[in-house]
Amino acid sequence: MPPYLFKRYVRPIINSVSQSQLECNIGGMFVNLFAYADDMILLSPSWRALQNLINILEKCCSGLDIVCNSKKTVRMGFKPRNRHRYILDEFPQFTINSCKLD
Repeated sequence: MPPYLFKRYVRPIINSVSQSQLECNIGGMFVNLFAYADDMILLSPSWRALQNLINILEKCCSGLDIVCNSKKTVRMGFKPRNRHRYILDEFPQFTINSCKLD
């Protein structure tokens, strides 16, 4: 990926998501995004936070006049080992660009 494309499109997305403060604590480090070139993984502590991160991503992309491919965007959920009663067995449907994610 040429540096111009990274600077123009990818960096603003990474900055917007990273500055949201919706983060997971992984080994004492707070993170919400892993990125390699134009591939990104969003991490969140809850399903609401994940939809908020997706909304931030969508808004940033709209401002850059680009669209996330909802056919290539999927979600994956993990339950904690010590699951409490208040943790849902199923997550709600996530959406981006008014499309449901697999």
